[in-house]
Amino acid sequence: AAAVSGADAAADGRSCDGATDVKWGPLAASLDSDAIVVDFSPKGGPADLRGVFDPSVPGIQWADGNVWTKLDGRRHGRSATDGRTAPAVRALVTDLDAAREVLGCTACDASEGIYLGDVTEPDTLDPATDGVTALAIAVGVGGNATEDVMEAVEFRGVQNQVASLAASARKRGAALTSLNVALISSMGTTDPNPAPYEGGEVLFYKLNAEAFLGASGLPTAVIKPCGLGDGEGSEQQLLTGHDDTMLTSVHPPVVARADVARVMVQTLVERQSGLRFDLCASLRGPPTTDGDLDALLDGARWGWQA
Repeated sequence: AAAVSGADAAADGRSCDGATDVKWGPLAASLDSDAIVVDFSPKGGPADLRGVFDPSVPGIQWADGNVWTKLDGRRHGRSATDGRTAPAVRALVTDLDAAREVLGCTACDASEGIYLGDVTEPDTLDPATDGVTALAIAVGVGGNATEDVMEAVEFRGVQNQVASLAASARKRGAALTSLNVALISSMGTTDPNPAPYEGGEVLFYKLNAEAFLGASGLPTAVIKPCGLGDGEGSEQQLLTGHDDTMLTSVHPPVVARADVARVMVQTLVERQSGLRFDLCASLRGPPTTDGDLDALLDGARWGWQA
């Protein structure tokens, strides 16, 4: 015996977007070696529709001519490590060509969870935040940015994203406490006059964004990495702390971007909030696995939060 569940787009002619989709099932089904027979009658379909897995698609070819294509779990919400179904993911991008290259999208539009927008232009954010419950903020400016651009992106841009998320929640009658926001900021914010190679003026605006989040009324987490590297994730021991102490106690103070992303995703999937912590990596010690991340986040809390 088996069961099949799924979702349909909320309106004809639209693709599923992971937010407004209409869920259905479970529907009764039976399996044999290479086929599945499903009772679609509760949805107004046939009572014994047969489907066969076709590796050339890859996916299920149904007797009525429909095809269900197998989705890549890394891009469509299936955890590659523990098999759990994660929420559908969207991306706000400023360049569709870059999105196509980096994210591997084809249409690179809302049908694939890709939204074109600019955090400095609030009106462009609402389509992306419509129906969203968790927000991962990873905006940043280049080293040659002017102070006006730093403020617009690193501070006002964070405000704009959170305001759009909150407005979407209020519009659909959802409580602000049902949301979750994670921000990638930076270590180095305890220095009132950081040198350019330590972050420079941009750290002032990152710190303002952190303060804004703390007063926003939303559940939030702030991740403050040390120097960023381009190495593979899951290869080093991750360390958490506070108040920039690891800038002098960890040598070299570098953490892989992939590991920062892993930690950020974990805070959102597990709805961790009330967190603001430094993140770095050590060349000594066992690598931090995905299974270790909850303990890592627990260790990032202050003693009185335990």
